[in-house]
Amino acid sequence: MAFAHMDFAGVGLAEDAELPISHQGDYVLRRTDAGWRIVSFRVTSRVPSVQQVKAKVREASLSPALPSNGPLFVLVIGSDARPGQSITSGTRGDAIHIVGVNPKRGIVSVLGIPRDSYVSIPGAGTGKINGALALGGPELMVRTVEQLTGIPIDAYVLTGFAGFDHMVKAVGGISIDIPYAMDDAFSGAHFRKGPTHLSGRQALALARNRHDAPGGDFGRSMNQGRIIVAAMREFLSDLRKDPFAALRWGLAAARFMQTDLSLTQMMELLLAVPSIAGNQVRNEVVYGGGAMVGGSSVIRLGGFAYAKFRDLRIDGVLGR
Repeated sequence: MAFAHMDFAGVGLAEDAELPISHQGDYVLRRTDAGWRIVSFRVTSRVPSVQQVKAKVREASLSPALPSNGPLFVLVIGSDARPGQSITSGTRGDAIHIVGVNPKRGIVSVLGIPRDSYVSIPGAGTGKINGALALGGPELMVRTVEQLTGIPIDAYVLTGFAGFDHMVKAVGGISIDIPYAMDDAFSGAHFRKGPTHLSGRQALALARNRHDAPGGDFGRSMNQGRIIVAAMREFLSDLRKDPFAALRWGLAAARFMQTDLSLTQMMELLLAVPSIAGNQVRNEVVYGGGAMVGGSSVIRLGGFAYAKFRDLRIDGVLGR
């Protein structure tokens, strides 16, 4: 891919009148077999009006659509790997969210799965869903989620504590509306209720907080979903200000996340965000009942959870 900026200024002549003309444009291009193709742009032009008395400012933009009209499902996994630890070897899934995208309707939905959900893990019997990452990496986590939900996962993204911190720093932080006051010494989440701009360290603290989150792990999963939604909005805001922001976000994701997407595929998804994130993003978490298995506290998912899975599976949208 290539990113380009163009400035043009000139003078138009209309009989004896001289009228200024200017054009500024930012473009994203993709290499193809036939050459370079513009896939995204934002331009502002100052051109003479019909009356040739004053100039008008005209703006135009284009965002590429997703390659398929069908729903797209991305599994977002947060490993509990500490700094220096592998995010895939022997570490568990601390955050598990399915992001569903409906390109036709331009709707995004986020559905969280509690990490202690007691499920069947392909080839490994039953256990907490977060253990699938330790047993077989992100590939086994994807298979486990697909078996549990019936939702075909198109791609996954995975990061650990340090990677998440660095990634948020790399994009300049994330603005979010804190839903309630937090004061948790275990995670370091100390926030007042209301709009807040989070640093990488603060975003990690919010994502880890469960001791004073309503419902414990359920509340933490909801907050993790809020961070995903806030990151999408932050990216969209950055992209509207500067189309080249896609490059900064894409490189940050490539450096601090593991994914089965190529860098080109990741950039295409980022550039398509304006066409799919214009509506309200639905953020929910599936619930279940607490139980003890082998001396360990688990969550047994029931009818409510499976109804949510069916709902999202149909078209990538939570709720009709």
